[in-house]
Amino acid sequence: MVLPNKNIFRIGYKIKAFRKANNLTQEQLADKMNCNFKTIGNIENDRTMPDLKQIINLCDILNISMDELFSETLSKTEKIIEPSESDEGYPKLVRRQISSYPANRLQRLETLSIKLRSMNEKELNILEAVIDSLINNR
Repeated sequence: MVLPNKNIFRIGYKIKAFRKANNLTQEQLADKMNCNFKTIGNIENDRTMPDLKQIINLCDILNISMDELFSETLSKTEKIIEPSESDEGYPKLVRRQISSYPANRLQRLETLSIKLRSMNEKELNILEAVIDSLINNR
């Protein structure tokens, strides 16, 4: 399933889909992330963007890789997730399927994900600032 281009960097709906696929409530995910459930709600509704450390933590908790989170497809399970009618902009049925990205791109993203996990807090902060700068200056 390919998502609209305008949602490429709006990962909140994906986090929500992955959370539901893992049968977690916002409260349960918040407990695992050591944050408030309102923080999870804000992330899922794209009111706030998780920082790099939170993204790495989310990927570990939801048992996904960063490439799955940032790619345009949802993958790894056949479970169908039906959002409530109030979920604006959320696909009617989300079926995680094999990624449509070329294998070499997925391998690069996975390699980056592994490297990110080995970075300390200072390095993550620097990298996050660089990524933000790149995105803002396109």
